Amino acid sequence: MPCCNHTHPFDSYRVAQQWHPSKIRCLIIGENPGSENSQYFYAPPRSYEDDLVKIRRGLLRNLFKEDLLLKPTLEGFRDAGFLFDHAIRCPLPPEAVAKERSAARRVKAKSVQNPEHLRAILDHAPIVWVMGHLACNAVANLTDAFPRQKRKISRHPYPGEDRLGSRFFVSAYLTRWNPEQWPSICSAFVQFAKNRQDSPGSIL
Repeated sequence: MPCCNHTHPFDSYRVAQQWHPSKIRCLIIGENPGSENSQYFYAPPRSYEDDLVKIRRGLLRNLFKEDLLLKPTLEGFRDAGFLFDHAIRCPLPPEAVAKERSAARRVKAKSVQNPEHLRAILDHAPIVWVMGHLACNAVANLTDAFPRQKRKISRHPYPGEDRLGSRFFVSAYLTRWNPEQWPSICSAFVQFAKNRQDSPGSIL
C-alpha cells in the first residue's frame, strides 16, 4: 500500500514545530488519522469539554485525572512530554484501515512495512505506548526490541508491558473499548510508568 502522496495532517498542522515536546517522555503511536473528513488529533477543538475526537478526549481527560498532565489540553499534553503520532500518517477510509488492521494481527500489514517517519522519535522516547495492532506491526518493523510476533492485545497481559523490563506499553486502540474502560487502561499505563520512574526521562 503506497503512501497517499498528499500532505499529511502531521505536516499541515505543523506538529513537529508546534506540538513536539521540548523533552520527549512518552511517544504514543496510534493507527492512522482517520479519513480525509476526520478531525485530526492536533487540531485544537473549540471546546475540550465537548471534544468530539474520542481518542483525544480519552487520553487528555484520563491522563489529567492520573496527574500526568497539568491541564487536559493539547498544550498540557505537550508540556508533560507526550507526543502522539500514527503508524500510518495517511488519511484512509475506514474499510482500508480495517483491512490493514486484520493483516497487522499477523504482522503482515503492507502499509507499515517501512514506517520511517517514526524511527527518529522512537529511538529517543524512553517510554512508548503502542496502541493497536497496526502500531504493533509498525514498531516491530523498526526495532528488534519489539519482537515480530502475534499479540492478542485485547487479552491478558495487556494492557501492559510488552516484556519484562520493556519500554513498550501495549494496549488495544483506546476507542475500541467502551469509554467506561478508558480509565482502567490509562491507570495500567500509569502503573507501567511508575515501574520506570527511576529510568532516564521518567514521566512521573
